Formats: sequence, C-alpha cells, structure tokens
Amino acid sequence: MEPNQEMEDKISYQSLWDMLYLSVCALHQAKPVPARVSKMALDKIYRLSRFHGMASIVCMALEDADAFAQAGKPGLEQAWKEEKAKAVRKNMLLDAERAQIFAGMEQMGIWYVPLKGIILQELYPKYGMRQMSDNDILYDVSQQKDLIRYMKERGYSVYTNVGVHDDVFKKPPVYNFEMHKVLFSKGECPIYFEHYKTIKDKLRKDGQGQYGYSFSDEDFYVYLTAHTQKHYMFSGVGLRFLMDAYVFLTAKEKTLDWDYIEAELQALGILAFEKQARELAMKLFSEHALESVPSLTEEEKEMFLYFAESGTYGTMKKRVQNRLQELQPEGAGFTRASRWKYLKKRLFPEMEWFQNCYPFLARHKILIPFFLAGRMVRGILFRREFIKDEFRAVKKAEKEP
Repeated sequence: MEPNQEMEDKISYQSLWDMLYLSVCALHQAKPVPARVSKMALDKIYRLSRFHGMASIVCMALEDADAFAQAGKPGLEQAWKEEKAKAVRKNMLLDAERAQIFAGMEQMGIWYVPLKGIILQELYPKYGMRQMSDNDILYDVSQQKDLIRYMKERGYSVYTNVGVHDDVFKKPPVYNFEMHKVLFSKGECPIYFEHYKTIKDKLRKDGQGQYGYSFSDEDFYVYLTAHTQKHYMFSGVGLRFLMDAYVFLTAKEKTLDWDYIEAELQALGILAFEKQARELAMKLFSEHALESVPSLTEEEKEMFLYFAESGTYGTMKKRVQNRLQELQPEGAGFTRASRWKYLKKRLFPEMEWFQNCYPFLARHKILIPFFLAGRMVRGILFRREFIKDEFRAVKKAEKEP
C-alpha cells in the first residue's frame, strides 16, 4: 500500500486519546460516558479516525452514546455515518467477491490462503468494525497465468511484476485483491523472505474446499507481527495494528503456544519489537482504558507516538526519514549530501534492485537506460502527486536535526 497523506493539521493528543477511548468502548460493548463525550472535539477525532482506518469503529461508539445529536453538527454526523456505511458495504462486497474468486481457484486447482484482515475482521464484536482497504491472499504462483486470465475474465485490471511479491487486481467500484506470490520480497526483507519461502509446508487445510489453506494461530500471529514490523521500519504503521493485535490475542489467549511463537520471533529478529508492541496494545485497548488514560513507560510513549503519527499505512515523511537515516551516522542531522544520495538511489536504483524486481533487465543491462527513461515518463504522467510528495518530504527532512 502507498503511504498515507500527512494529517491536514497537527495531531491533537487529547483527541487521539479520545479516539482510543471510543474504540475501547466499541470493542468492549461499553456505552461511552456522555459527560466525557460532550467535551470531545469530534471534528478532530473524525480526521484522526480516518487517518488510522478506524472511522467505522469510532462511529459505532458515538452512535451508542447518541453523541451526534448532542453535538449539533449534522454535516459531521452525515460524513461519519457515510464512512461507517462505506466500510460495511466494502467488507460485504469484498467477502462476496472473495467467495467467487475462491470458487474459481478451486476449479482451477490453485491453492490459496486468506491473510491479515480477512481473518481479523471475524474476531471483532460487530461486522464492519475492522475496515478493509483490500483483501490479501497467498496463492500458488506456479499457476499465475491461470489466475491472471481468470481475473481478467472477471473484469479486473492487473498490476504485476516478476520481482514484486504480490499481484494486484482492481475493479470498480471497490474491489482490490493483493494476491501474494510470496509473503515477503527478497529485496526488501531478505531474512523474512528466507524464513517464509517454504511456508506452504506449515499450512493446513481450512475445511472450506479442496485447495483452501490457513495458518495455525501461532504462525498467523508471527506473520502479522513480521508484516507490521516491516511497515514500521519502512514508512510507519498506524494504531489499527495495535488494535488488531489486541483483538487477536484476547480471542486466542487460552490456546496459543508461546514457546513456539517466541522461537519464531527470535529467528526473525523481532522478539523485542513484538513484546513491546504487545504490551502497548494491551494497555491501550484493555477494559482498564475505559477508566483512565493508560500509564506508559518512556519506551512505550516513544513507540506509541510513532504509531500515532504514522496513520494506517505510514506516511511519506517517515518513509523518507527512515531511508535518509540509513545513509548517514545514527543521530546525525539530515545533510544535503544524504539528501542527494537518497534521490540518486530513487532515480537510478542499484543493480541489486534490478536483480530482485526485474531479473530480465539485470541479465540484459543494455536495456536499463531505456527502462529508466520510460519509468520517469510514467511517473510524470501517472504518479505526479506521489513524486511531488516525496520531493517535498526530502526537502523538508533536510532541515530537521
């Protein structure tokens, strides 16, 4: 997914805590305290909840508190309820379409594994609480041509690349399926790639068909954590992950094999990240948060603010900052030299990138200049705003200590 746009205004941390409180109310089916809700800046909470992909669950809590009638802001009420209605409708459309796609994959003999939000949405108390931007599915890439032909027949536009870890299929009005050839790309996450390249050996039949598979609960949680850590280190990731982790862990807490989970996390090098994120999630979304703002350690505050400022899919600002930091000594301010080095790498990727993403070009280097020229033209024609955002982020980051 592309990074989020930055928030239009500076984040209000009081509104952030209010948004979390409302989310906790919805998760635990508790009616928000009217006196507390009456003091909330609902317009700020609305923007925050959209930024974090949590507008639907927050709207449900506000409806339970009859907050919209008290606030006297019919325009805001309509906008929020439309967000919830769109979330519910999109989930319904994706669920129905996914069932049809799985039926087609069954007929073609293509094994498949539902991932991430497809599984998590079922664990939330109400349908539509967990918003979905797309559906992620792991599949048997040896039958990629069959799948692409099938999806085109269903009216989908296809976005695929030899070295990218997923094939993307989109169709109006809302259909978006990311079909994963592998769980992680070798170029972005070599350790994760090696760990998961034989994941099929661990999958189990899900009982939904001859070719449908699923993770064990333990493997699902480890993958979810690894996927989140990748985004966390790349361009950031929002508070919805912490809510997902809380919902999953509370639903499965009595049956999880933590010895296995910790061994897998250790092998991936993310044991410390998972522990800190899990403890933070438990503080933010437990029933205790209904009574008072959770008390966080200094490390938890730092992680919390990073999640809070990132939004659902991270931001361009964090993406650029994290990449710039890799190009200079730790703790040093961003310099003009590191800025130009970053831009050079973006405009003229290193050979390793071609080996991972475009192996044909890596073998026929004479074609690379023509590819780069075409890439620049496509960027100007079709990704102009994205490129402008990235250049602005690089320019601004240079000024920050």
